[in-house]
Amino acid sequence: MTVAARGHETLFKVDLTKPWSQQQVLGHNRWHPDIPPVSTVKPGATFRMECKDWTDGQIKNNDSANDVRDVDLTIPHVLSGPVAVEGAEPGDV
Repeated sequence: MTVAARGHETLFKVDLTKPWSQQQVLGHNRWHPDIPPVSTVKPGATFRMECKDWTDGQIKNNDSANDVRDVDLTIPHVLSGPVAVEGAEPGDV
């Protein structure tokens, strides 16, 4: 874990030069109770989560409309996390 410039701990770090399958800590592609949390925080904690875009880095700043049209949609939309909150119960908001 790293500490961000504003002092917020980064709970989930992503290397933007690597595809999701090569990350040090893998995320997931759905919210499900069987997926274990990557970290646990206290209620009210402030933290950072890094994430990839929905294409896993296939779309770059210099892409054309054709590049976006031709993106490989077989790659699942990846999610960072989940994070558990101490004392939280299902249904808490």
